[in-house]
This record gives sequence, C-alpha cells and structure tokens, in this order.
Amino acid sequence: MKDKSDKTHTYDGVEIKAGLRVFNYYDRKWGVVEPEQFQRTGSADPNGKHFDGWYRVNHDDDSTALLNGHRLSTVDPDEGPEILRNLLKF
Repeated sequence: MKDKSDKTHTYDGVEIKAGLRVFNYYDRKWGVVEPEQFQRTGSADPNGKHFDGWYRVNHDDDSTALLNGHRLSTVDPDEGPEILRNLLKF
C-alpha cells in the first residue's frame, strides 16, 4: 500500500477526525483518536495554525500514544480491515 498520509490523513488516506478507529503501526494496536483534543482551540491543537500533525490515540488496552498520520491506518496491513468476530459459545 502506498503511503497517503499527511498532517490530516492516515497512511491509507482517511481523514483523521475525533473518534476515528485506527490501527497504530508502531505498537500494533487498535484504538480511537481522542475526541477531546479536537475541542481545544490552541494554535498547536488539531485545526490550529501551528498544529504539527501528531494525534493522541487511546488504545483498546487503555494505553495511549501520540502518533502522526504515517503511523496510523484504518486497516491492519497484515489482515486488512478490522472484522468483528462473534465469540464461540459453549
């Protein structure tokens, strides 16, 4: 897959928005782009004049990371799009 990332888009070219479900290439974890950072109005926050393109991501395991679009994707490159699977019931 060709890198389509920039300050506002993921590796696979999807616009990074509050609550976007993403795969963190660096730590190989799924998570969500933290919505709160989009509510701030500082010049270094998303949509601010001096925003540097780094987003806070809350992983499913409750860890967090600060990542840019190059490290985020909406698909796992080894598995394709995330698929929710039903657990087997015995």
